Amino acid sequence: MKLAVWLDGVIYKIRLDEKLYEIYKNNSREIPSPPSMELNSDYEILKKYEKDMALLSPFSEEDTARLTKMAEIHPSFMVSNNGRTKPSTEPYKRLFEVTRWDPLDVVSLSSSPLDLLSSRFYDSRIRVLCVDRNRKGYCERYSPTFIVNSLNDMERALKILRVV
Repeated sequence: MKLAVWLDGVIYKIRLDEKLYEIYKNNSREIPSPPSMELNSDYEILKKYEKDMALLSPFSEEDTARLTKMAEIHPSFMVSNNGRTKPSTEPYKRLFEVTRWDPLDVVSLSSSPLDLLSSRFYDSRIRVLCVDRNRKGYCERYSPTFIVNSLNDMERALKILRVV
């Protein structure tokens, strides 16, 4: 199993849905800056998956590097925003070009309907685990493969999906 993790919402307490949707709707190539540096308390569970993990980020390469350094997380691959991010196929297209992973082996860990749309736009075979973060019903909009309340529930979901 390979894990593709969104930096915003999963690792950091950052919600950019409205801003990113506005950028998408206006066909802009603006790259947002991180509005917060607050980490989710359960993100450290991801450290044991670093070897088979890629980080997806809606931020610039510099901001992404700074945020991963602050979180002390070291994924095998990082895909930052180069002017087109979610909801778009671009982040996943770049992910699969860089990693050469098979979409059937990938579980995408997200926290937003825009994350789900991006993976579905690229390849519907990618399994999506959505971290609801106590926003009841937020993840349900685009039918993720599995919904968990926090990253502490992630391993149970991965076992149910038979990927670990």
